[in-house]
Amino acid sequence: MRIVVDAMGGDRAPRTVVQGAILSLQESDGGLDLILTGDESQINGELKNNDSHNGKITLFPTTEVVDMTDKPAQVVKSKPDSSIVAGMRLLKEGGADAFVSAGSTGAILSTALLLLGRIKAVHRPALGVYFPTPQRGLILCDGGANVEVRPVHLYQFAIMASEYMKHVHGVNQPSVGLLNIGVEQTKGQDVYVEAFKLLDENLPQFKGNIESRNMLNGDVDVVVCDGFVGNNIVKFAEGWIGQIHRDVSEELNRRVESEKERLLFIDIFSSVMAKYEYEQYGGVPLLGVNGVCIVCHGASPARAIKNAILTAVKSVQEGLVDSIRKDISATVSLVNGGG
Repeated sequence: MRIVVDAMGGDRAPRTVVQGAILSLQESDGGLDLILTGDESQINGELKNNDSHNGKITLFPTTEVVDMTDKPAQVVKSKPDSSIVAGMRLLKEGGADAFVSAGSTGAILSTALLLLGRIKAVHRPALGVYFPTPQRGLILCDGGANVEVRPVHLYQFAIMASEYMKHVHGVNQPSVGLLNIGVEQTKGQDVYVEAFKLLDENLPQFKGNIESRNMLNGDVDVVVCDGFVGNNIVKFAEGWIGQIHRDVSEELNRRVESEKERLLFIDIFSSVMAKYEYEQYGGVPLLGVNGVCIVCHGASPARAIKNAILTAVKSVQEGLVDSIRKDISATVSLVNGGG
């Protein structure tokens, strides 16, 4: 299997990307080959410092890098030889089986739409963000790709995210909840009221509305919402986890006098907090495009890049795109021209 990795994407690229690539090869079963797109001299410099890839990494040199000042919708034309565009072209042309990047999310989304295109009948590709729970975790969809949606889009998000939970996380019949300000069917904006009816009539696994405070209870496996709400929940969760970690660490240092006891408390606390760190799960899938695309956090360390690559591998092995294509076809009759 060949996975193309954008070596120039992320805050600490290409170093952490190369390190993560090598870690993924060390954990794979030997059938994995990686293609790194980006600046040849920089990537080679990192590979020389990490010579344990045993020829399983090849370079696809590019001369341009997408940065946060670039307009995402113009990247394909303005920077055609960038690591993102070149990597996506490799996927489109069959030179790779999946694409992984910690680069600009907007650029990845627009490039995927322009080059790969949407799966037939999918109106809006969406980002599925994994949240750990005491039971088995859930997928929040959409995590930021669509700030405005129609009811049928939320229905399609539920289908696509359910397929991801089935194939990547092994949940046979994922239950679905619609994120809302209350559990009553009449709660929320009109689009959510209509989406409730659509989900309730067409999705056997639909469990009704769910409030954000109950997301982590383990009641549902998939939570659907528009990308504006979803992205704010994701970013709030990242900030809250970081703040709690700092506050508890400071209190332990201030109140626990015994070094042995302090280390024990820190170890227990850190093991719990580690379950909620994004790097444990690597990246989020862009669901609904004609290819496996995994989008990583810009601050991803090597471990997160490694896990993102391994998630891409599993998504390909499990036939995720074909499964979405099959299940989404059932929504064609419900889509009446909504773009």
